[in-house]
Amino acid sequence: EIKALLTERENLISSLLKANKTAATGALSASIAHELNQPLGASQLNIQFLQKKLSEGHLTAEQNQEILAALLADNQRATNIIQSLRSIFSDGKIGTEQIELDELIESILKITKPEIQAKNIQVVLDLSSNSVINVNRGEIQQVLLNLINNAIQALSESTRSSRMLQIESRDVSGGVQLLISDNGSGVPNDAQMHLFELLSNSNKRSGMGLGLWLCQHIVSRHGGSIRYEDAASGGAQFTVFLPSTQD
Repeated sequence: EIKALLTERENLISSLLKANKTAATGALSASIAHELNQPLGASQLNIQFLQKKLSEGHLTAEQNQEILAALLADNQRATNIIQSLRSIFSDGKIGTEQIELDELIESILKITKPEIQAKNIQVVLDLSSNSVINVNRGEIQQVLLNLINNAIQALSESTRSSRMLQIESRDVSGGVQLLISDNGSGVPNDAQMHLFELLSNSNKRSGMGLGLWLCQHIVSRHGGSIRYEDAASGGAQFTVFLPSTQD
């Protein structure tokens, strides 16, 4: 009888582990789909706008260039996400290059400009000039884009009359420190400890359980760090450290 109970227990544990693995796989797939849907959805909107202008015969050369540039940027964002996900399962050395941080941030703000304007968000920049980092451009762009998009989402749900997104960079010993903060509602205390966990769905800032976890993975691969703290404004603040050189 004891042997039968032990066998039944082992079968139950095995079934639970199998069910948990299936659920985790499904959740991860949903998270990946969510991440990819952002640039793909933006591409769809740009294509629809292009089709509308072409059918009306009102497409100017300037509009044509803007739309094509946006489509290329959306495609690159999707490519960056896929490459970042591939890196999770690879221990290979990442390809890096010397880039200026302020130029990278400006390029990201150009991508998010339409939504920032639509949400009536004020962007405050305090960037250290000539800050150079040795990173994989696509991967770090994905990290910063995710953090900025999170702030935009939080601010869009804020009831404050003044919505502010602040981006600061500082040259520190061994690298550069980047602070991205907003004056939204912040992150509840009970959710903060789970922010960077894979498949965490404790709050919308988790990027459906993949975004912030992937950010941490990428930053760690670069020998850096990322942390969360409550902003002085009452919102959220993410601090990213990136070394100036790679080992």
